[in-house]
Amino acid sequence: MTSLASLKQLLNLTKELKKPLIKATIFGSLAHISLLVFTFLLALIFLNRGWSVYLLAVLAFLLAFIKGFSAYAEQLLNHYVAFKILHILRIKVLEKFKKISLDKFLKNNSGDYMTVITNDIEILEVFYAHTISPFFIFLVQTFVLTTFLAFFSLKLALLPLIIYLIMGLALPLIFKNSAQSYGDNYRKQLADINKNSKEEAYSIFESIQYQKIDAVKEKLNKETDALTSSSYRKNLFQINLNFINMLIYNLAVISFIFAAKKHLSDTNTIIALVAMFIVSFTPIFYMGNLASTLSPTMAAGKRFLELINLAEEEENSGNIVDFKELKVDKLNFSYGKKKIIDNLSFSAKKGQIVGLVGDSGRGKSTLAKLIMKFLPLEDGQIKIDGVDISKIDNTYFRKNSSIIMQDTYMFNTTLAKNIALFDKKIDNENLYASLEATNLKNFVQALPKKEEEIIGEGSSNISSGQKQRLSTTRSLYSKSKLLILDEATANIDVFSEIELLKTLEKIKKDKIILIISHNKSTLSICDKIVEI
Repeated sequence: MTSLASLKQLLNLTKELKKPLIKATIFGSLAHISLLVFTFLLALIFLNRGWSVYLLAVLAFLLAFIKGFSAYAEQLLNHYVAFKILHILRIKVLEKFKKISLDKFLKNNSGDYMTVITNDIEILEVFYAHTISPFFIFLVQTFVLTTFLAFFSLKLALLPLIIYLIMGLALPLIFKNSAQSYGDNYRKQLADINKNSKEEAYSIFESIQYQKIDAVKEKLNKETDALTSSSYRKNLFQINLNFINMLIYNLAVISFIFAAKKHLSDTNTIIALVAMFIVSFTPIFYMGNLASTLSPTMAAGKRFLELINLAEEEENSGNIVDFKELKVDKLNFSYGKKKIIDNLSFSAKKGQIVGLVGDSGRGKSTLAKLIMKFLPLEDGQIKIDGVDISKIDNTYFRKNSSIIMQDTYMFNTTLAKNIALFDKKIDNENLYASLEATNLKNFVQALPKKEEEIIGEGSSNISSGQKQRLSTTRSLYSKSKLLILDEATANIDVFSEIELLKTLEKIKKDKIILIISHNKSTLSICDKIVEI
């Protein structure tokens, strides 16, 4: 649920936009109030023939100008806020990704993050640019109109006040829980289909090879049906809320006519006030439908704040080590009540390749994440050169450690940028030295654009073996002193595996290397084996 505290946090993001939002409120209020005045006076002019046609023309021109200019200024300011807030939110998300604690980051799936980065930020833009100022415009118009009506009849003024408060405040509050429920469900379905569609697209060749296309289609159809169903329920809720608002509006107009006849005696004044009351509902309708329009916004705000409030990795200016020896001592780790690592101890020195073996589910990949500081330690110690890894400078540690997973990700950009990971200035000498060490130099030089060759989306134009060796090249380019391979040879052919193992033999003198694998051929190059 998006609480008042969460709403306050969302509003605090707009502190630097306070001035344009205030100006938008002023101009928006002026536009709506000028329309009310124009309608009231125009009705009196038509009903009273004593008014001059020239006065009518001048009055119409002045009020039309005020209405048009004010509406234009309001929209201009709101659109400025819209584009500015998109910039602010995207920068905040990118900055958060740089600081977020990795163990917290890994708990969410990529579909959730993609939904926040793309859809949720766009939805929040609507909240900031098209909800904040309309809310204050609603308050200003309600105050001005009821005050104006009070000059004619205090009892008559109470009716619009009650109607406005019901439509503009009571209805959104009454239906906000339902609105958020529909919004949450829709966003969940959308996040799931975003994640799964991407996976299904990347695995299309495997689906064809193993004749699983029909199963994939069935799964995609179910996900699409679920998304369509949640979208239907969300839109039906909006239609029903719109109906309630229209019903209240029509009853309000009828009630106002009878109330005006009861409390006022002048027919011309009654007609003019009724006309003004009828055209006063534009900002009221907007607020009345707020519960439905905010249903996706509240869900988006909830997810955005969950990301922004995730724990950040602690900044430390800790120790600097030479990575001469890694030592794991009496290490224990559990997921809930299930113990994964039980009293594990071993050491690995620079120049050694240490193999880590064990049955599936015994915590080999978890161990890799603990060593890489992706997960916090629970019990036991992991030290490098006698220093607990939690006390090693985080920036220094990240720069000098690498992990190669079973499925390495390559960006849809040049080969050089994939290796240098978007360094502003690429060191070509280091680049080609790293490529030569991984036996990829000749392969790269044979490419039409050499290191500027684009690696396609999903690494479509390189083999699995080349992808794993390019990942090793990344490690060499960054001069990592600790290298962990987590089932890195599981999906490559025997020739690619041989090339990768040759590379590891060549580079091991300057590094601590850990290999997690089930393959005996891969473990054959290890200087020692540790069973988990």
